[in-house]
Amino acid sequence: MTRRRRFLWLLFLAVVVVGSWHLLTNVFREEEKELRRKLRETAKATFPEEAAEFARTLGLSPFEADREARGATARRQSVVLIHGLDDPGKVWQDLAPALAEEDFDVWLMEYPNDQPVVESARLFFDELQDLETLGIRRISIVAHSMGGLVSREMLTRPEFDYATAVTDGLVPEVGKLIMVATPNHGSQLARVRVFGETRDHLVRLMKGEASWLGMILDGAGEAKIDLLPGSRFLTELNARPHPEGLEMSVISGISSPWNEQDIDRWVDSVRQQLSHENGEWADRLGETLISMTHGLGDGLVTVESSRLEGVPHHTVDGTHLSMIRNITTNSPRIPPAVPIIIDQLKAE
Repeated sequence: MTRRRRFLWLLFLAVVVVGSWHLLTNVFREEEKELRRKLRETAKATFPEEAAEFARTLGLSPFEADREARGATARRQSVVLIHGLDDPGKVWQDLAPALAEEDFDVWLMEYPNDQPVVESARLFFDELQDLETLGIRRISIVAHSMGGLVSREMLTRPEFDYATAVTDGLVPEVGKLIMVATPNHGSQLARVRVFGETRDHLVRLMKGEASWLGMILDGAGEAKIDLLPGSRFLTELNARPHPEGLEMSVISGISSPWNEQDIDRWVDSVRQQLSHENGEWADRLGETLISMTHGLGDGLVTVESSRLEGVPHHTVDGTHLSMIRNITTNSPRIPPAVPIIIDQLKAE
């Protein structure tokens, strides 16, 4: 057998193995999720000191630039920022200081973002009780990506009974929930989360927070299964009604080289040069182009996946990350979602 033929056979076998694995895991999603959960729980039980050390890096903490101004915590509007899947903490590098400059009390929520969403929601619920002890009675939440699902789960899961907890004075009332690039109906790209996971732990390493068990303690990939379209988690979450009295909104990114306004202008220009009969052709082409931009979305989450019935929806130009933060810390660019978020938080 020639070297070229051996290579082709190996390539064929690799494709078959990968394809079979994806097929099996797609059919047995919940079984895979349970196996991953058991792996994580075993690691925590076997290495309790490492698990405890990792746990100390989690939870709510004040934004560093806002720490000195916390004397008036109970009198200022408090905003909790919660990140998404495999985020190393940089997603708020532009929004957090901008909110602090606007005199908001800013808090950052850190959680094991690869574990099941319901477990992250439970941690979020528990952490909010600390804000209540500080005299904070009302908060707003700004959530990026999967953070929006964690927030919705925390607010609507029956066993948490968030509304009763607010009435009993255990947690602050959430007045606003702003979701940025949240895959409310899932994302197929959750399957390739390995790249984000690697980035997450490289950043932790540079911050001195890395653990050799980090990729398991941070979650064993159960969140990936929750984020797949049609997952049991998303089906249950989206079947619940929105919380009463909560002001919700969604901001989505479009990474296409054209936006809806550009397409509409182009269609109008073309229609003027065509006969009335052919004008419908231009309209259909415009609808197709808009559908393509929505399907591309921000590169990770489609526009349609982010939508929720009855919830105001906004689109901005940008990718999953560039819509909310800059690549470099010294860039003068203002990410397009930032002023929208600030305006929504300041609105009565």
